[in-house]
Amino acid sequence: MEMETKLEEIKLLLQTAEKLEGFHAMYAGKYHADSQCDKKGFGFSRDNRFRAFEIKTGFDSWSGYYGNSGCSTILHLPDSDSVSKFMIKAMNIHQGLLFQTCAKLMREKAAALSEEARKELTAMQDMLAVAEGKE
Repeated sequence: MEMETKLEEIKLLLQTAEKLEGFHAMYAGKYHADSQCDKKGFGFSRDNRFRAFEIKTGFDSWSGYYGNSGCSTILHLPDSDSVSKFMIKAMNIHQGLLFQTCAKLMREKAAALSEEARKELTAMQDMLAVAEGKE
């Protein structure tokens, strides 16, 4: 039974954030300018054979009023299929910003976990001291 520590979680968050933050610059420097590389590309839902990650999401909106336990949908779209197609295009247009924002949120989460990680580290050090007969 393997447990992920907060330190391991922080490490993964920071490694992933670094990859996201640096992707577009790495691509531009390594692949875009390389005339020998004739098959290249990236983007949301462009070719799932090369998928780095997948998200499944939807947009939700609702309202409810005091005294009534029910809620109803606020945004009703006459053609949600078209919205899905164009939302993917919009995500590709704003891909750099989305990657940077995602990386920023991951770094913030890693920072928020640091106090818990310190406690885990102290507990591990105490356990090692007991194992070594120092306590």
